[in-house]
Amino acid sequence: MSLVGKTCWVVGGVGVVGRSITRSLLRAGATVIVNSRSSSRLDSLVADLDNPERLVAVHGSLLPGKATKTVSETLRDTTLDHVVAHGAVRWWASDKGDETFSLDIVPGRGRRFLEAMTPEEFSYSSSQLATFHFSAAQSLLPRVQFSSGKGTYTFVTGDGSGKPGGRRSAMAEINSYHLWGLAAAMRSEMAQSDSSNVLVREIRIGISMNRAEEEIAHDPRERRLSEDTGDICAGLISNPNISDEVLNIDSVEKLISLRQEYAA
Repeated sequence: MSLVGKTCWVVGGVGVVGRSITRSLLRAGATVIVNSRSSSRLDSLVADLDNPERLVAVHGSLLPGKATKTVSETLRDTTLDHVVAHGAVRWWASDKGDETFSLDIVPGRGRRFLEAMTPEEFSYSSSQLATFHFSAAQSLLPRVQFSSGKGTYTFVTGDGSGKPGGRRSAMAEINSYHLWGLAAAMRSEMAQSDSSNVLVREIRIGISMNRAEEEIAHDPRERRLSEDTGDICAGLISNPNISDEVLNIDSVEKLISLRQEYAA
């Protein structure tokens, strides 16, 4: 498995799973670009990975209206070969709820549940995750088209099927499904295009990457599950001949099996 000489961009690369994806791509020899609006999270990423020479940390946004500038200023004349877009919802992001909890908050009105939302509030909140990744793809996908080999665009998504005990908000569920739709649409369009040089894939994770302390104590593991996910991403990217479009990871056993198959 080698990505020596290749440049990869990891969208959402500063979190638990994104960081492991970045680490695996670096180990495979790639130059890896990770952007974030938070300079402190970028600093933490660089320090955690021991300041690798081939990691390019970019303080910039891929949100609508900002993505074009961030991508053009970062890449300039650099060829982009691969993108990994991590878009799973982290239900553990805060003690108040998952990371989309804030989407239930209406400025000046506090938290609004579905039955109390206006159609305009619902339209805005329910599409935030897909809108962000659409904005990123609009700027990154055209650059991958110019890869010297077969380029890839890999989505890493959540299962969108809820968690026991209501650990995801309604907006997290809806946003997860919207991102599935975006990934499916991109796969379809790229597959139907005669001129496309990009293979679009999706790794759909249906297990928790961040286990509770009690579970870790009861079932310790040498490797984090997120590290296995990162190795699967690197293995897929380094082998464009693998035709699988959607990999469903619905158990730890399936995760380990896929790592052995794709990251060997």
